[in-house]
Amino acid sequence: MNNFIRVIDGFYKPEIYYTDTDSLYISSSNWDKLNEAGLVSENDYCKGKNDYGDGGIIFGLYLAPKVKYNIILTSDGVLKEKKTFKGYSKGKISVEDYIRLASGLDVTNEFKKPWVKSFTNGVVIPKDDDKQKKVFRSYLNFVKRKAPNSQGIMYPYNDGKELNIDENYEFDDFDYLTIQEENEEC
Repeated sequence: MNNFIRVIDGFYKPEIYYTDTDSLYISSSNWDKLNEAGLVSENDYCKGKNDYGDGGIIFGLYLAPKVKYNIILTSDGVLKEKKTFKGYSKGKISVEDYIRLASGLDVTNEFKKPWVKSFTNGVVIPKDDDKQKKVFRSYLNFVKRKAPNSQGIMYPYNDGKELNIDENYEFDDFDYLTIQEENEEC
């Protein structure tokens, strides 16, 4: 990703809206710079490709790693939604869920329990009525980054003391996801 960020001067200017290990959300005005640098291809590995066509993102809500909501305006003038919410199936997540998370509220949904591989029992397929609850926590972005400044930029914390979190608190990239078994207290 550093090659892409360097070409658009993203280390020094707020040119990147969202990034994770394999994607970069930038203004379409930077696309030509990447193309001229030889960093664009539809088929080659380690090259960028445009998943959003020749229109562009007109609204983006980036709540946590792999949790994002975009409204796309296609070149034909049609508005489309592009939703990503790791841990949720596409049919289960609604716009209201993103708004709840952005408002600081947790999102809970019920899912069928997944198949489980067991050394002693082989593959265990749960019954159709076996459900589990997933709770997505709203605070992950604020655990990893400072609140947005007046320009909307979220800088990382300098050290753990700046977070004001209990010294015994441990978190990882999936801290916003809690799976609750039936009958367990939330």
